[in-house]
Amino acid sequence: MQIFKNTLTINFISYTFFTTIASGIILASSIIILLINGLNLTVEFTGGTNINISMDLCSIKDFRAILDSNIDQKIEVIEVNPNDTSSNFLLRTKFIEDESIIINTLLKHYPSLEVNSIDSFGPKLGSELKASARNAIFLALILISCYIAIRFDRYYALGSLAALIHDVLITIGLLSLLNIEIGITIIAALLTIVGYSLNDTIVVYDRIRENINKLLNQERVNIVNRSLNETLNRTFVTSITTLVVVLVLYFYGGIVLKPFAFTLIIGILIGTYSSIFIASPIMLFFEEKYPIPEYKDEEE
Repeated sequence: MQIFKNTLTINFISYTFFTTIASGIILASSIIILLINGLNLTVEFTGGTNINISMDLCSIKDFRAILDSNIDQKIEVIEVNPNDTSSNFLLRTKFIEDESIIINTLLKHYPSLEVNSIDSFGPKLGSELKASARNAIFLALILISCYIAIRFDRYYALGSLAALIHDVLITIGLLSLLNIEIGITIIAALLTIVGYSLNDTIVVYDRIRENINKLLNQERVNIVNRSLNETLNRTFVTSITTLVVVLVLYFYGGIVLKPFAFTLIIGILIGTYSSIFIASPIMLFFEEKYPIPEYKDEEE
């Protein structure tokens, strides 16, 4: 599949000033949103109880009214997989040791009620999971940077690290803006975004290194532009095919997988952009400002 002609000569680096300004504004906005809104963390990270129930068809408005009038504790009600024959609800509340109080109260009004699952996370466990999730993202970024530095050089590592931080921060900022709950599945999506964005960046970096050894008399900026043009088809085809699958997951994966798929959609779009307009220009900037001895690939 070919989207662009092989003879493309787009001067991507000439747009660096504008893309830097745009990315800077979006990044600053994301940080401000995070500082104001914070993160809407699920009970896995804050501690709490999830109760998944099903019953004969009923109005969610009436269901909430019964909970509010009979239970003193605040309970969030989310309708899960709605259909025409039954009602399925996810109840979220602060951590409680005895969930039977809620269940017995509901059984008085809804005899057909069935409990599908109960998940409880104490405050201590929630804090540990939150720390583990944060450490997982940081460790992934550090290990990836080390790998790029070893495989290419330190300036390539700086470019890829900047692109990854750019992708993750903007994605998290958008999740905060939309008040989307961040749980284990969202952390998995963020780590997937890191891997996806890195894959696109490495493809471009490989072509740059290959062209450096072939085009010895060319200026580095021309080599980078040529490499970006040569890999553009591959970058867009990969993004489009991946997006198709994730869109199917978003529309047909159910309410549980929808936030996961939405996060991936945003990450794929931003990752495609950053592999072209963030990683390579930053690498080029440092190579031109602080040049290091050129190298050649080992003969295969």
